[in-house]
Amino acid sequence: MKFFFAILTALFFAAPAWAVDVTMGSGGNLIFDPSDITITAGETVHFVNGMLPPHNIIVEGHDELSKDALMFSPGESQDITFADAGEYNFYCGPHQGAGMTGIIHVE
Repeated sequence: MKFFFAILTALFFAAPAWAVDVTMGSGGNLIFDPSDITITAGETVHFVNGMLPPHNIIVEGHDELSKDALMFSPGESQDITFADAGEYNFYCGPHQGAGMTGIIHVE
């Protein structure tokens, strides 16, 4: 029984902790869901490819945060940690013109 609890504890502490999950292409729409996010400095946003690929994450004016590589498969993901407070506009490179944009408020 102790072995079982040790495994559960290890899994719990090994699981990544994200401030928020953002689905790209949610419900078959060219959107980020949610698209208006508020987090605390130092937290990580987890972007998950939903549907209608390819998608990526471009953070305006922040090449160091952007994820240029296109994600084609549903379930592919990218994480971005926002160390500094501020407003961060982001978009999907292939779908920006279709309105696939968002903002992250980092407090």
